[in-house]
Amino acid sequence: MKAVIHIGTGKTGTTTIQSFLAKNRDNLKKEGIFIPIWRNWAPGAHKDLMVAAGIPKEWELNPLFSFLGYHMYTGVLGKNLTFDAQRKLWEKYHDEIITHCQQDDLVVFSCEELSGFTEDEVERLKTMITPLFDEVTIVLYLRRQPELFVSFYYSLVSAGTTWSVLDFQNIPWIWDYRRIVECWSIFGKDKLKIRLYDKREFHDNDLLSDFARTVGFDMIGLERGDNENVSIDSASIEFLRLFNLYFPRMFDPWTHNHDHEQLVDCLNAISGKGKKSYHLTRNEVQHLLSICQEGNDWIAQEYLGREKLFDEDVSMYPEEVASPHDLTLEKCAEITSHLWKERCNVIHQLQQEKNAETQRLVAEVQHRDSEIQRLVAEVQHRDSEVQRSHVNLALLQQKNAIYWHYYRCKVLANITFGKNRRHYEAKVNDLHEKVRQIRNLGKTDAQNHPISMEPVEAQDSCAHCIDEFVERHIVNGGRKL
Repeated sequence: MKAVIHIGTGKTGTTTIQSFLAKNRDNLKKEGIFIPIWRNWAPGAHKDLMVAAGIPKEWELNPLFSFLGYHMYTGVLGKNLTFDAQRKLWEKYHDEIITHCQQDDLVVFSCEELSGFTEDEVERLKTMITPLFDEVTIVLYLRRQPELFVSFYYSLVSAGTTWSVLDFQNIPWIWDYRRIVECWSIFGKDKLKIRLYDKREFHDNDLLSDFARTVGFDMIGLERGDNENVSIDSASIEFLRLFNLYFPRMFDPWTHNHDHEQLVDCLNAISGKGKKSYHLTRNEVQHLLSICQEGNDWIAQEYLGREKLFDEDVSMYPEEVASPHDLTLEKCAEITSHLWKERCNVIHQLQQEKNAETQRLVAEVQHRDSEIQRLVAEVQHRDSEVQRSHVNLALLQQKNAIYWHYYRCKVLANITFGKNRRHYEAKVNDLHEKVRQIRNLGKTDAQNHPISMEPVEAQDSCAHCIDEFVERHIVNGGRKL
């Protein structure tokens, strides 16, 4: 198998290339071009490859890495980035490639942060991946430094920096192309393909076509996608740079201010795009080209067989740049009003959601109150039923005794006279209500549980016989025992 590692550099259409690779991953696989899966990154960006081979102590020396926050380069591993964790990241790529690739396939990685590697890190990456591949090619795009500085300025101000454009000359990791080339020449001078980020230098004047030709595949049938990373206007960038002084993007290298992203998204929405802004004067551009000239000329002569790496024309840059970049007091007020409107829209939306949630909760509380009232009424009803059941149970438990006393008093009331008769008749009247309740309970229980009522029916029959006996022998027969 062969591999191509696209290492950027930054601000040379890397996001557009990575989005293109992600969008056409399945179609490229049919042509023998395999794009490994990315994890927790922008589609097509293989930052895990950089994390797997990188040396975190080296990143601390790079002002760009430190500014952007180490969490961007360690992902979910965060501060727990250990050698074992790095090894497992590469093993995931290794196993995926072994599983899905044929011997003659071409594997393509893309990660612009790799261009910031030191020589030790490149050597470590080479040791890690060369056992898997027969050949490894490095694709490197280089952009003329003044345009690179302006493009980086737009991106890093959006990322929270307060630097000026010229401050980037103090970060050689960005503009010292000779350092990058010498580090990556470890793979072999003939394996380093250097392309210039200039429409006039592209194959068919198109970045994606140039990348496809450099890697070695055809664009026919592939979806191009949209251009990524469109810059906002100059005044909005200057406003954001000043805003960053008071509202930082990073609280520390590990703590991200997520509200800052919302601010950038809002500025992107209201900014006038497509307005050309240089931020550099003609003299400043000439100064930047002069400090980069030696390294640029060396690359041109050693790798491209030409005298100069870039066109040195600076006529498109103005003699002076509007200060501070067209940001007037009126423009500040305009941007602030848009931000305030956007914030008010968010507040109103949250208020509406809060009101709707409040109404929902009130309705739910009312429903639960009615449910509680229903349950209370049901409990009260059941309590009365329980009390009634206790009374009935007591009657049933005393049934035999009540029947006995009832019929005994009834018999005695018929065979006695005077005060005794009145006494027993009163007793009969008192017991009669209890007997009636017991008989009613027997009838009700017989409807629900017919079998259980056989003893009650037997007792009722017995009572009827006693009544009949009393009527026949005592009442009708006179005072006979």
